[in-house]
Amino acid sequence: MIQTIVYSIGFIFQKIINYTFLKIFTQSLKKEEFSLYTDMYALSFLVIAFLSFGLENTYFRFLSKKTYDKEVIFSTGVFVQLFLTSFFLIISMNSIKYLVSIAGYKNHPEYFFMFFLIIFFDTICILPMAWLRTNEMALKYTIINMINILIQSIFIIYLFSFSKKSNHLNCFSIVELVNSFTDKTGYIFFSNVVSSLTNFFLVIPILLKEVSIKKFNQSLAKKMLNYGIPIMLGTIAFSLNENLDKILIKRCLSDEINGAYSACYKIASFMSLYIRAFRLGIEPFFFKKSEDPYAKNYYEEITYMFIILGLMFYVLICGNISLFIEFLIDKKYHFAIPIIPIIMMGNLFLGIYINLSIFYKTIDKPIIGTYISLIGVLVTVLFNVILIIIPNSSFMVSAWGTFTSYGSMVLVLFLWGKKKLNQFFNCKKKIWKIIIHLLMAFLLVRVTNKNKIEISLFLQFLYLIIIFLSERKFLNKIIL
Repeated sequence: MIQTIVYSIGFIFQKIINYTFLKIFTQSLKKEEFSLYTDMYALSFLVIAFLSFGLENTYFRFLSKKTYDKEVIFSTGVFVQLFLTSFFLIISMNSIKYLVSIAGYKNHPEYFFMFFLIIFFDTICILPMAWLRTNEMALKYTIINMINILIQSIFIIYLFSFSKKSNHLNCFSIVELVNSFTDKTGYIFFSNVVSSLTNFFLVIPILLKEVSIKKFNQSLAKKMLNYGIPIMLGTIAFSLNENLDKILIKRCLSDEINGAYSACYKIASFMSLYIRAFRLGIEPFFFKKSEDPYAKNYYEEITYMFIILGLMFYVLICGNISLFIEFLIDKKYHFAIPIIPIIMMGNLFLGIYINLSIFYKTIDKPIIGTYISLIGVLVTVLFNVILIIIPNSSFMVSAWGTFTSYGSMVLVLFLWGKKKLNQFFNCKKKIWKIIIHLLMAFLLVRVTNKNKIEISLFLQFLYLIIIFLSERKFLNKIIL
């Protein structure tokens, strides 16, 4: 729990910074420029999903097996990752003209050049950062992340603040350098390059100390790749679920609509922050406890705790959107606000799926996750195809696609692995309570958003009282 708190502090800090810049970006950038910004990150997430090759989860799993020395596992994983990312960088740099043409960025090849560097350094840092987690160095992990976000923030503030003044400067400056090859949207990408490079330098001591070519094990590398491929495919499927809507809205509707949709989508990612912070602290614990005779009790209570706290978080955020929305994004983006409760609930479904998916990871069947993720992608594609084939389609179709996709993944996982899940969770005991809690929270948010603030706050207060009374014994157990 302490580690979860430390991780949460770092991610909350990062999210506060990101949401501060969200307001700046939506004010400073036109909707079509903001669309370019989000589209580039959407495309890059797909590439990172491939290059990561599921090695983070693979690393955790092979550590829990204890069939190889942890130094051998780490060194082997790092060399595999380094080979994949280096191969990517060489190929992508030599194909940049072809790639920018396909993606529709002929006027901005520098965007791709910067993102190739971002992807390269970020991917290399995945395993060293995972090493910090497995060695319970939550504070160091958090400090590194905070340093990176601060450096990126400093560069963004500097570039945006002095961009208009650069023509009047008599001496050479970073602004003049950046202006020589990109525009205001590119300021964000350049700042990210500096941040990613900083992250790489901060983890170099770990690589120099813990990685050795003598510890590379070829047979282990093959086993790690075989285990990681299904996870990688599942990660790609997840990235498609997260980003296909924004990629298609930009190309099938307009940059203006995609800009507003993407801005409101970022607010809905509040739930992703909750999921990520929870996962960082709990996931290594899951694997460590996989052989424990009391593992079922741990998994059951942690998952139920995740759902209850997640729903409380959902109600408090979505029930008060009108109170803080103007502080987060400019008014010209507000017409996409209705997607926020839908996307947030979809993200909570994703979090539930991630917690339940532990059963196939601990029995070395990650291919199950791949199949289920592909089902989720199919649902996402079916919803987003409507944008292509039906004229005048609304962006709300994509929002409901995300909701339905993640909801269907939870349902399929539950039905598919019902017998196996009973080894980890007491499904029959908790399932109806969970369904009631989900319906109550979703309906409450729908009602509060249609009423005055006073009524909304009263209903939320009443909801929290009901939760505390109905889950009194469970919440006491968590606190104690």
